[in-house]
Amino acid sequence: MSEPARFARELAAQRGELLRFIERRAGGALVRMESPEDLTQDILARALRAAQSFEWRDDAGFRAWLFEVARNHLQDRRAYWSALKRAGTAVLRLDGGPESASWSEISDLAASVTGPSTFAARREQIAVAAKALALLLPRDRALVEGIIAGLSASEHAAQLGLTTQAVESGRKRALERLRKTFRLVLGRFEQDAG
Repeated sequence: MSEPARFARELAAQRGELLRFIERRAGGALVRMESPEDLTQDILARALRAAQSFEWRDDAGFRAWLFEVARNHLQDRRAYWSALKRAGTAVLRLDGGPESASWSEISDLAASVTGPSTFAARREQIAVAAKALALLLPRDRALVEGIIAGLSASEHAAQLGLTTQAVESGRKRALERLRKTFRLVLGRFEQDAG
């Protein structure tokens, strides 16, 4: 049997154990953003991409290598979602101006209200905002991130190589797509919680 065929067969044989490993190690916050099945599939794809650099010695060595790939992938995904949650906090502060009434789902909780349930609701809002931001197309995400970073339309236009007018209209469309995506993700979170 060729090495690539053996590698693929061994990956397939480890899939169930890898899924159980992820369910134990991923933690609630990561699993709320990505399913264990999706994480498993991503890890298997990452292992396949690294297959050429892997030198087969024995089954135990392969298994140790695969679970190290899994640990690294989980760490990368936690860092990714952590960065997006920071952006999610900023998304919650976006001020849409006169049309902000339709943005009420993404408003900050009242600063004067405190307590465990308020903090839990805020964490959920941030997670939903981060997920919504991650689901946007790259151009829309770049436009929203420019707003979050405090770039003026002209600064952002120069950065993206667009006209100021294109950035202004693109920002409005991107924010509207973000609002719609937020509502969809929020509905999914509420459905999963219920």
